[in-house]
Amino acid sequence: MHRTQIYFDETLFEAVRQKATRHNLSISAYIRGVLQKELEADKNLLAPTDFSDFAGLWEDYDVSQESLRKKAWK
Repeated sequence: MHRTQIYFDETLFEAVRQKATRHNLSISAYIRGVLQKELEADKNLLAPTDFSDFAGLWEDYDVSQESLRKKAWK
């Protein structure tokens, strides 16, 4: 594990300390958990979307502009 030093203003540090206490964690463990969740969320946003489940979904349907207009104006 890598060790680092971070400077917090008093207000932020107190908020972090209170959250860590509520979760029954050390301040370090709480900060690691919050950062891990944030990084995982970013990773999920950057992951390419797999559309292969949708391939061919409309294959047997007539979705031409003309057919859609006929259905819409019935």
